[in-house]
Amino acid sequence: MSFCDSAGLNVLLGAWRLADAVRAVLVQACAPEPLLQTLEMTGADQVLRVYDTVTDAEGVSGG
Repeated sequence: MSFCDSAGLNVLLGAWRLADAVRAVLVQACAPEPLLQTLEMTGADQVLRVYDTVTDAEGVSGG
């Protein structure tokens, strides 16, 4: 992904809400820098879990 606008951000946050509603965990792994910047600028990085690698994200559980 090289670009994420407000529509893309809404999709990510909507997916997070759906996952949260069923007590699942949504994680982002290997996110490109433009997405990381968007998440940080909007504060979405405080809600969405972002990991550098898939290995880092694999052991994640709820809570």
